[in-house]
Amino acid sequence: MKQFKLDIEILNWQVLEGIPSASGIVKYNEDFFVIGDDSPYLFHIDPKFNLLSKKLIHSSGKLEDNIIPKFHKPDFEAMEMVSDTQILVFGSGSKSPERDVCVFVDIEKETTFKQVDISLFYNYIRNMDIMQGHELDIEGLGFDGSSLYLFNRGRNIIFSFPYQEFIDFCATGKTYPIPRFKLFSLPKIEGLEAGFSGACSFPNKPYLIFTAAVEDAPNAYDDGDILGSFIGLIKIESGEISEDFLISKIPNPGFPLKVESVIVDKVISETQTDLVLVTDNDGRPSEIIRLRMTLNKTRIN
Repeated sequence: MKQFKLDIEILNWQVLEGIPSASGIVKYNEDFFVIGDDSPYLFHIDPKFNLLSKKLIHSSGKLEDNIIPKFHKPDFEAMEMVSDTQILVFGSGSKSPERDVCVFVDIEKETTFKQVDISLFYNYIRNMDIMQGHELDIEGLGFDGSSLYLFNRGRNIIFSFPYQEFIDFCATGKTYPIPRFKLFSLPKIEGLEAGFSGACSFPNKPYLIFTAAVEDAPNAYDDGDILGSFIGLIKIESGEISEDFLISKIPNPGFPLKVESVIVDKVISETQTDLVLVTDNDGRPSEIIRLRMTLNKTRIN
């Protein structure tokens, strides 16, 4: 992939009305579902990004103006479709045990959900040598049909493990999958390295798309000044995450963006893909962006 580069063009940008702290998005038919990191709801929006409905996916008795206070929130940051009608959502794990959860959401007829405590699994990851004492902060999720890929922010690691082993763990609470991992070094803004902030799988192609954001924050729990965001592409080769990846800075529409999630909207051609991204601006309204990603060959002098 080194002979290619990513060109990025923002096609449309707008405020995402009625959805606080947008942190994850998936596509379902022509519509989308969105989560917020301090909201107990799954939000359903149409192709023009109008809010259609919201359904409870987290039983919280500590709501304040429909928001879960920071100390108590599950911090839903990563989501992906794992079947035609099922969505898997992960808490970030940046505070235990409140954020050591995942939720299986079924949207086939009526929206139903099952929340699972995954503290045993997250504790294993926290204590892996590759973490070197860094905080767990899961921000993105990919699924290729057989494996799950969790993207950790801060120390930029992708953890991968068999989906069926994770399902078995959620059902029994006993043997968790032992993840493989790959550590990445991402670009910097003002001397601060970008951190993984969202991800998705590329439909029918062996790629993961990811977003990364730069935030001047002291840790995984507190917010900081937003400095900008990137989008990238990683290849999956024979089930292994490639060390080679492409990345490009997302243009700012007049101010820095904190992109939190990405999903493929439409494949235009072999080299062009339309994506939809959501942002969390830490107290300001969420935004939704339609973006065109073009894979271009670079000139070799």
